[in-house]
Amino acid sequence: MKIRIHFYGIYSLITNIIGKVPSHMVRNLYYRRVCGLSLADDATIYGGLRLRGGKRIRIGSGTSVGDRCELDGRGGLVVGKCVNISSEVMLWTAQHDYRTAGFPTLFDAIVIEDYVWIGPRCIILPGVTVAQGCVVAAGAVVTKSTQPFGIYAGIPAKRIGERPREAAKAYAPGVNRVPYI
Repeated sequence: MKIRIHFYGIYSLITNIIGKVPSHMVRNLYYRRVCGLSLADDATIYGGLRLRGGKRIRIGSGTSVGDRCELDGRGGLVVGKCVNISSEVMLWTAQHDYRTAGFPTLFDAIVIEDYVWIGPRCIILPGVTVAQGCVVAAGAVVTKSTQPFGIYAGIPAKRIGERPREAAKAYAPGVNRVPYI
Protein backbone atom coordinates (compact mmCIF):
# COMPACT_ATOMS: atom_id res chain seq x y z
CA MET A 1 0.00 0.00 0.00
CA LYS A 2 2.81 2.43 0.88
CA ILE A 3 4.50 1.78 -2.46
CA ARG A 4 1.24 2.62 -4.26
CA ILE A 5 0.89 5.89 -2.33
CA HIS A 6 4.48 6.86 -3.15
CA PHE A 7 4.00 5.96 -6.82
CA TYR A 8 0.89 8.14 -6.99
CA GLY A 9 2.76 11.01 -5.34
CA ILE A 10 5.58 10.78 -7.88
CA TYR A 11 3.10 10.48 -10.77
CA SER A 12 1.23 13.59 -9.50
CA LEU A 13 4.45 15.56 -9.17
CA ILE A 14 5.58 14.67 -12.71
CA THR A 15 2.12 15.43 -14.11
CA ASN A 16 2.17 18.86 -12.47
CA ILE A 17 5.66 19.55 -13.83
CA ILE A 18 4.69 18.41 -17.36
CA GLY A 19 1.66 20.71 -17.16
CA LYS A 20 4.07 23.66 -16.98
CA VAL A 21 6.30 22.58 -19.89
CA PRO A 22 6.00 25.25 -22.61
CA SER A 23 5.38 22.75 -25.40
CA HIS A 24 1.91 21.72 -26.50
CA MET A 25 3.34 18.66 -28.25
CA VAL A 26 5.24 17.39 -25.18
CA ARG A 27 2.26 17.93 -22.86
CA ASN A 28 -0.17 16.15 -25.20
CA LEU A 29 2.22 13.24 -25.69
CA TYR A 30 2.56 12.80 -21.92
CA TYR A 31 -1.19 13.11 -21.32
CA ARG A 32 -1.93 10.49 -23.98
CA ARG A 33 0.86 7.98 -23.34
CA VAL A 34 1.41 8.20 -19.58
CA CYS A 35 -1.92 9.48 -18.23
CA GLY A 36 -4.11 7.57 -20.72
CA LEU A 37 -6.11 10.62 -21.79
CA SER A 38 -8.17 10.17 -24.97
CA LEU A 39 -7.34 13.47 -26.67
CA ALA A 40 -8.27 14.47 -30.24
CA ASP A 41 -5.33 15.43 -32.45
CA ASP A 42 -6.49 19.03 -32.80
CA ALA A 43 -7.50 19.55 -29.17
CA THR A 44 -5.52 22.14 -27.22
CA ILE A 45 -4.55 21.90 -23.55
CA TYR A 46 -2.84 25.02 -22.22
CA GLY A 47 -0.35 25.01 -19.34
CA GLY A 48 -0.82 24.16 -15.71
CA LEU A 49 -3.37 21.36 -16.08
CA ARG A 50 -4.12 19.45 -12.87
CA LEU A 51 -5.30 15.96 -13.70
CA ARG A 52 -6.95 13.08 -11.87
CA GLY A 53 -8.04 9.81 -13.49
CA GLY A 54 -6.77 10.55 -16.99
CA LYS A 55 -7.74 7.11 -18.33
CA ARG A 56 -11.41 8.01 -17.89
CA ILE A 57 -11.23 11.35 -19.75
CA ARG A 58 -12.14 11.87 -23.44
CA ILE A 59 -11.64 15.24 -25.13
CA GLY A 60 -13.09 15.84 -28.59
CA SER A 61 -11.94 17.55 -31.78
CA GLY A 62 -11.43 21.31 -31.79
CA THR A 63 -11.71 21.57 -28.01
CA SER A 64 -9.59 23.99 -25.99
CA VAL A 65 -8.79 23.59 -22.27
CA GLY A 66 -7.46 26.81 -20.72
CA ASP A 67 -4.64 27.51 -18.28
CA ARG A 68 -4.64 26.00 -14.80
CA CYS A 69 -7.76 23.84 -15.21
CA GLU A 70 -8.59 20.88 -12.97
CA LEU A 71 -9.91 17.81 -14.81
CA ASP A 72 -11.13 14.98 -12.60
CA GLY A 73 -11.83 11.84 -14.61
CA ARG A 74 -12.17 9.39 -11.72
CA GLY A 75 -15.94 9.20 -12.24
CA GLY A 76 -15.72 9.62 -16.03
CA LEU A 77 -15.40 12.84 -18.01
CA VAL A 78 -16.45 13.30 -21.64
CA VAL A 79 -15.85 16.61 -23.40
CA GLY A 80 -17.38 16.95 -26.88
CA LYS A 81 -16.13 18.71 -29.98
CA CYS A 82 -15.57 22.45 -30.36
CA VAL A 83 -15.78 23.12 -26.62
CA ASN A 84 -14.03 26.09 -25.01
CA ILE A 85 -13.11 25.46 -21.38
CA SER A 86 -11.66 28.75 -20.12
CA SER A 87 -8.87 29.18 -17.58
CA GLU A 88 -9.09 27.88 -14.02
CA VAL A 89 -12.22 25.79 -14.60
CA MET A 90 -12.74 22.82 -12.27
CA LEU A 91 -14.60 19.71 -13.42
CA TRP A 92 -15.15 17.43 -10.39
CA THR A 93 -16.51 13.88 -10.80
CA ALA A 94 -16.05 12.96 -7.13
CA GLN A 95 -17.48 14.26 -3.89
CA HIS A 96 -17.96 13.05 -0.35
CA ASP A 97 -21.29 11.89 1.06
CA TYR A 98 -21.64 14.14 4.09
CA ARG A 99 -24.83 12.30 5.17
CA THR A 100 -23.10 8.96 5.78
CA ALA A 101 -20.77 7.91 8.58
CA GLY A 102 -17.25 7.58 7.27
CA PHE A 103 -17.75 10.31 4.67
CA PRO A 104 -17.37 7.93 1.65
CA THR A 105 -16.37 9.22 -1.77
CA LEU A 106 -19.07 9.13 -4.46
CA PHE A 107 -18.27 9.25 -8.18
CA ASP A 108 -20.50 10.37 -11.06
CA ALA A 109 -19.59 11.28 -14.64
CA ILE A 110 -19.64 14.72 -16.21
CA VAL A 111 -20.58 15.17 -19.88
CA ILE A 112 -19.84 18.40 -21.72
CA GLU A 113 -21.64 18.25 -25.08
CA ASP A 114 -20.56 19.91 -28.37
CA TYR A 115 -20.20 23.70 -28.89
CA VAL A 116 -20.20 24.59 -25.19
CA TRP A 117 -18.34 27.57 -23.74
CA ILE A 118 -17.44 27.39 -20.05
CA GLY A 119 -16.24 30.73 -18.69
CA PRO A 120 -13.26 31.23 -16.38
CA ARG A 121 -13.29 29.87 -12.83
CA CYS A 122 -16.47 27.85 -13.26
CA ILE A 123 -17.04 24.69 -11.27
CA ILE A 124 -18.98 21.75 -12.73
CA LEU A 125 -20.02 19.15 -10.14
CA PRO A 126 -20.48 15.35 -10.43
CA GLY A 127 -23.37 13.96 -12.47
CA VAL A 128 -23.87 17.11 -14.56
CA THR A 129 -24.42 17.19 -18.32
CA VAL A 130 -23.76 20.58 -19.88
CA ALA A 131 -26.00 20.38 -22.94
CA GLN A 132 -25.06 21.26 -26.51
CA GLY A 133 -24.37 24.92 -27.25
CA CYS A 134 -24.58 26.16 -23.65
CA VAL A 135 -22.63 29.09 -22.26
CA VAL A 136 -21.68 28.97 -18.58
CA ALA A 137 -20.80 32.45 -17.30
CA ALA A 138 -17.58 33.15 -15.41
CA GLY A 139 -17.59 31.96 -11.82
CA ALA A 140 -20.77 29.89 -12.09
CA VAL A 141 -21.20 26.66 -10.15
CA VAL A 142 -23.17 24.10 -12.16
CA THR A 143 -24.89 21.65 -9.81
CA LYS A 144 -27.58 20.32 -12.18
CA SER A 145 -27.70 19.41 -15.87
CA THR A 146 -28.50 22.18 -18.33
CA GLN A 147 -30.80 22.53 -21.34
CA PRO A 148 -29.41 22.97 -24.90
CA PHE A 149 -28.27 26.46 -25.98
CA GLY A 150 -28.97 28.03 -22.60
CA ILE A 151 -26.87 30.71 -20.92
CA TYR A 152 -26.24 29.87 -17.26
CA ALA A 153 -24.83 32.06 -14.48
CA GLY A 154 -24.67 32.24 -10.70
CA ILE A 155 -24.21 30.01 -7.68
CA PRO A 156 -25.89 27.64 -8.19
CA ALA A 157 -26.07 28.25 -11.94
CA LYS A 158 -29.48 29.17 -13.30
CA ARG A 159 -30.62 29.75 -16.88
CA ILE A 160 -30.55 33.48 -17.65
CA GLY A 161 -30.87 33.49 -21.43
CA GLU A 162 -30.74 31.72 -24.77
CA ARG A 163 -27.74 31.37 -27.09
CA PRO A 164 -28.42 31.65 -30.83
CA ARG A 165 -27.98 28.19 -32.35
CA GLU A 166 -26.16 29.51 -35.42
CA ALA A 167 -23.58 31.32 -33.25
CA ALA A 168 -22.75 28.14 -31.36
CA LYS A 169 -22.21 26.08 -34.50
CA ALA A 170 -20.28 28.78 -36.40
CA TYR A 171 -17.15 27.71 -34.56
CA ALA A 172 -15.18 24.99 -36.36
CA PRO A 173 -11.81 23.40 -35.58
CA GLY A 174 -8.95 25.47 -36.98
CA VAL A 175 -11.09 28.58 -37.56
CA ASN A 176 -10.74 31.66 -35.35
CA ARG A 177 -8.36 29.78 -33.05
CA VAL A 178 -5.77 31.49 -30.87
CA PRO A 179 -2.33 29.99 -31.58
CA TYR A 180 -0.90 27.84 -28.82
CA ILE A 181 2.56 26.79 -27.73
